[in-house]
Amino acid sequence: MSADADRARRERKARLYFEHPDECPELVGPLPYLIDPPGKLASTSSWLRFRDETLMMMRHRPDDPNLANFLMQVECILVWRASVAPEDRFWKE
Repeated sequence: MSADADRARRERKARLYFEHPDECPELVGPLPYLIDPPGKLASTSSWLRFRDETLMMMRHRPDDPNLANFLMQVECILVWRASVAPEDRFWKE
């Protein structure tokens, strides 16, 4: 790989890092619980686990708007990640 191609690849991954959707949605009031979403560098499987845990929490707090917002955010992240070509992915697998 040439130096120019390597630099272009690194710049593309850096741009994608900044385009990655935020991990945390806008919150509605204070949270009465601790919720810790994975980060941008976390594996997609970590995001899938977080989605499943959020769904489980929603069964106990069905009227909690923050959990619904977290679920929408994680779905947005999963869709975005699926759209990124494998060679451009910067997160852990």
